[in-house]
Amino acid sequence: MPYKTEDRVKLPISFQSDVEVITEEEARFRALSPEARLRSIRGLLAAGALMIQTSPRAAFLRAYTLEQENRARQAIKEFLARHGC
Repeated sequence: MPYKTEDRVKLPISFQSDVEVITEEEARFRALSPEARLRSIRGLLAAGALMIQTSPRAAFLRAYTLEQENRARQAIKEFLARHGC
């Protein structure tokens, strides 16, 4: 039986919307020094690499990553060839 709006429990706490959370995280990141920003980005990349290494699909993820990097290189070469840079 579906619940009606008036049947929902009203909690005494409220949760931030995704927009509010993202805005706060963005403000914290912008407040960092350039060095701290780079450390944060490197940490995020390292965490992603660790997740890939420990994943049961690690071989697929490595191959997919290499494929995407090759596609990016090819797109850059084509762009430079088209625009004569």
